[in-house]
Amino acid sequence: MNRLTVALLAALDAAIAVAIGIGVALVPLLALWALHFQLEVEPIALWRGAVDIWTLGNGSSMRISLDTALVTQLGLPSSVEPFLVSLAPLAFSIGTVLFGVRTGFRAARSRWWQGAVVVSVLVFGLLSLLVTLSALHPAVRPSIVQGTLAPTVRFAGGVVVAALWLRFREQEAADPVLDGLRALRDRFPDDWRPVLVTALRGGLMAAVALLGVAAVTTALVIAAGYGAIISLHESAQFGALGGAVVTGAELLYLPNLVIWTASWVTGGGFAIGTGTSISPMGTLVGPIPAVPVLGALPTGESSFGFAVLIVPIMIGFASAVVLRRRLAHELDGRGGLARLLVAGIGIGVVAGIIMGVLAAVSAGAAGPGRLIDVGPDGWVTGFWTAATVGIAAVVGMAAGPVHVNEEDRLPELHEPSPGRGARER
Repeated sequence: MNRLTVALLAALDAAIAVAIGIGVALVPLLALWALHFQLEVEPIALWRGAVDIWTLGNGSSMRISLDTALVTQLGLPSSVEPFLVSLAPLAFSIGTVLFGVRTGFRAARSRWWQGAVVVSVLVFGLLSLLVTLSALHPAVRPSIVQGTLAPTVRFAGGVVVAALWLRFREQEAADPVLDGLRALRDRFPDDWRPVLVTALRGGLMAAVALLGVAAVTTALVIAAGYGAIISLHESAQFGALGGAVVTGAELLYLPNLVIWTASWVTGGGFAIGTGTSISPMGTLVGPIPAVPVLGALPTGESSFGFAVLIVPIMIGFASAVVLRRRLAHELDGRGGLARLLVAGIGIGVVAGIIMGVLAAVSAGAAGPGRLIDVGPDGWVTGFWTAATVGIAAVVGMAAGPVHVNEEDRLPELHEPSPGRGARER
């Protein structure tokens, strides 16, 4: 394909990503418009609502200004000031990143992949700006800067990572971008390069394992608190349509709940309002929003407390043990135990950075007053993750010999000697 065709396809991919993201939010609003509001609401309000949800889900904050009648209807204090909402339903962010990955893979298969990446990101950013401007309203006003940049950063991250990964794997001819990245990599000392790779790989493994454990734990907690969740649904009297909308919203926030659970597992915990704390050591909450899924939250003191920290400790130890033999082989005794221990510390740091960033993006403000602080603290979660995973990873790296004998090496790490191959034949 020529450059123009590649550019047009990249632009089309970006437009589809924006359209589908907004469409996911628009469909339930159309159902409400037809079934509940009897087509009496202006269609432009539905569009603004869909764009608001999409930009919020991709990291933009909303400035909410309630009129007097609505404040009275909701039972809020008459003196309530305009407030920010920034608690993002991360299902939209995940969708944006996955669309970026898809676009990056498609771009990487073209000879003009650099241009395709740039065009797709620019078009996505331009469309994000236009839809954000179209949703501005005195009552609900998304941030223009965040509404433009936050979705674009997520999309661009998926595009760039996917394109570089595929090009590195399948490069057959000279490529100035990849050759430059390889030259930059080669400047890193050979003795420390395996340590860095092991730290990155082990930290990613530990973070993925923590999220996997958190996902299972979230499912078990919801199943155990199913009765309380149903009771809250019934007491709120949402009705069939309202119940479906609330359940759909809870599903959009399910990735947030998994990250909150991961923060809880590592010991950092999370908050449902200013001055509250939900952690393995105990739960301290006041009145919480009438969101049915929150009925599954634990209450009172925990019976096992710090015992839950065995989970990140085991994950950190296992990650180090899995990667230790390969690292010892690549170092071949250079640096002795010191470099192995540095790799263990690096595993903890990388896992802490990943979990800290995820915790930060999963938290935010959910309303006025004490609801300005909902979710885990990124710094606290990152510290607890780095400490528990890192200490265990250091122990795992130290639990074995510095040198790996030839007969103990993994088969894929070395070629068999001619004599050995002849004997096997």
